[in-house]
Amino acid sequence: MAVIRIVGSIRDWINVRDVRRMVRRQRFPEPLERHYIDRAEYGKDEAALLAIGYMVVARDETPTHVGVTIPAASNGATGHLDRRVQRRVASIHVVYIRRTEAAPASTRPAGGTR
Repeated sequence: MAVIRIVGSIRDWINVRDVRRMVRRQRFPEPLERHYIDRAEYGKDEAALLAIGYMVVARDETPTHVGVTIPAASNGATGHLDRRVQRRVASIHVVYIRRTEAAPASTRPAGGTR
């Protein structure tokens, strides 16, 4: 059964738009920090960023959900029930930097200069 990624699809669109904007304006933030909800979003955006010259310098994964307990009001009533609230958060945090323009000789295309 396929999982529907509505929020992921919106975030994918935003990431693609940001990459296009960087290329069009020729402005590349240094460093670039991105936060991803899931591995599918991370994989798509990382491929686009690698294609325009970025590389990963730091990557961290955290729990996908955070929770907090909200204490019940104690208006003199009995039966205090605390409420636990959980939220889904970005769980993959990546820092990218842009590679320098001068590539090592072994990675330059053969037969000409740039």
